[in-house]
Amino acid sequence: MGFFSFLNNTAETKELHSDAELRSRYYKTNYPKAKAVVLEHVNDLKASVRNIDDEHKELFIQGDRYHIIVSLVQVNPIETSIDFKVEVYGLAGFGRPKKKIVEFYQYLDQNLSFKGVGLHP
Repeated sequence: MGFFSFLNNTAETKELHSDAELRSRYYKTNYPKAKAVVLEHVNDLKASVRNIDDEHKELFIQGDRYHIIVSLVQVNPIETSIDFKVEVYGLAGFGRPKKKIVEFYQYLDQNLSFKGVGLHP
């Protein structure tokens, strides 16, 4: 992680991200179960869900001085990909957006059946 990426106030996951911790993760579950586990963690974070779009399978989460967009893609009936875009409010992020993503993935790894990272480039 370079100096300028440390200062960014946004972080986003994707399939072939140069940072291995920010690659898309896949879980052996369906969309409703994955969404339920994400919402459980949102309650633990004391954040609020501002919007749930079941058509596009996205959630907008508002926390104190940050927001998160969660994208869930059901690849097949038993495989779901979860991606995040985190933005913290302020002049510089100081690594907080990436830290929030890593913490969210750790929670998901403990509560869902982890399948792999960046499986469908």
